[in-house]
Parts: sequence; C-alpha cells; structure tokens
Amino acid sequence: MVGIAAVAKGVLLEIVRKKDMYVLLILLGVSMALLSAQTFFGLENVSRYVRDLGYSLMTLFSLVVAVALSARQIPEEVERRTVYPLLAKPISRYGIIVGKYMGASLAAILSFSCFFAVYFFFFRISGAGGEWGLLGQSYLLGIFSLLMTAAIAVFFSTFLTVSANVTLSLLLYFFSSAFSGQVRDLVISSKGWASYAAGSVYYLIPHYDFYDLRIRITHGWEALPVWAVFSVSAYTVVYISFLIYLSVRIFSRRQL
Repeated sequence: MVGIAAVAKGVLLEIVRKKDMYVLLILLGVSMALLSAQTFFGLENVSRYVRDLGYSLMTLFSLVVAVALSARQIPEEVERRTVYPLLAKPISRYGIIVGKYMGASLAAILSFSCFFAVYFFFFRISGAGGEWGLLGQSYLLGIFSLLMTAAIAVFFSTFLTVSANVTLSLLLYFFSSAFSGQVRDLVISSKGWASYAAGSVYYLIPHYDFYDLRIRITHGWEALPVWAVFSVSAYTVVYISFLIYLSVRIFSRRQL
C-alpha cells in the first residue's frame, strides 16, 4: 500500500505543478463572467444560459484534464524507462496500475472541484434557483464520470500511445453521450444478429449519459431519486473494477 500511495502522490503532484488546470480554470472563470455579464444588456433568462453553457464548459474542461493526465501515465513511464526503478522497488505491476489510477482520479477530482466551485459561484450570483440536492448530485455524478474516464484512459494506456489514447477516449465519450440512446433504440427495434450486435455495443460502451444532469439543472427540475443515484454508483464501481482488472492483466503480460 505504501508503494501504491507513493505512485498516486506522484501523479497528484503532477497536476499541481503543471499549468493545464490553472489555464482552464481561468478560462472557465472568464467564460462564466462573460455569460453572467449579459444581464447588463437586458438578456432575459440569463441564468439559464449560465447553468447550461457553464455546466457544459465545466464538464468539458474536467474531461480534458482527466484524459490528458491519465493517458500519459504508463506510456511516459515506459518511454522514459522510469518504470524500471518503480518495478525495482517493492511494488508490483498491479501496484503501478492501481497507483496511477488512484493518482489520476484524485487529480481529476481536484480539478473538477475547482471548476465546480467557479460554476457554483456564478450559478448563485446569476440569480439561478434550484435544489441543493440536485447540485450535490451533479457534483457526485461528475466525480463518478471522471473516475470512469480515468479508468478508461489508464486501460488504453497499457497498449496505446498517448495521442491514440486521448483520441479514442474522447471519441468514446462523445459517441456515448450523443448516440447511446440511438443504440438502445436500435437494440429494441432490430432483430437477429443486428440486435445482438447493437446490444453488445450498448452494454460495452460506458454510459456517460447516466452522469449528465445538465438538462435537470438548466430547467430547475427536482433531484434524482436515491435509488437512481445508488444504481449509477453501483454501475460505476462494477465497470471501473472490470477495467482495472483488464489493465492489470494486459500490463502484467507486456514485455518492457
């Protein structure tokens, strides 16, 4: 556990030392300020724009940080040959994968928390209402989404280059967010092999739509029922556990 914690700490310090998060944080703040400033020009329902666009920007920036950080962990260790000193210490390949994932997850949560704080500040000063429970759920599900993203990127990092990993992880996110509903409808409407193929795709892809509360926040709807949040939590834990298991198996068999 000491070795895993040390690896995780190294990844977490990486996000603190680099400027990526700070640049995106400033960009989010400026964007939210410009959106909020529209009240001075008499734009009606400006709080709805702040809630909608602000949530989208917060989600996008958090995704970029999580993917960029997670994708480069294993490939850079192998390329720089710094993985050998790690393996020489009392830490296994399993420990490296788990430590990298934990560090990337904590770094993603840290950046998301900063982005969420900026979003929440402008959310309140824009005069937006809404349930505190819904905001709390959006924060929790946002964290779950990033934990999923980090697991996917770490999994791809065991056999893909950094650029290929980033590209595939982002494509998978946007495909899941935009077309998971259409894939579900295809499963229902098709028959035979087409139904099996669509079903396989539907159950294999990560369902980022489970974590997206943008519409609910924008329109000020009620919070999700507790059973729904619990179901999404269980789904996230199972999916991540499977990805980490596969990552360890692949990395353990890899020739370094």
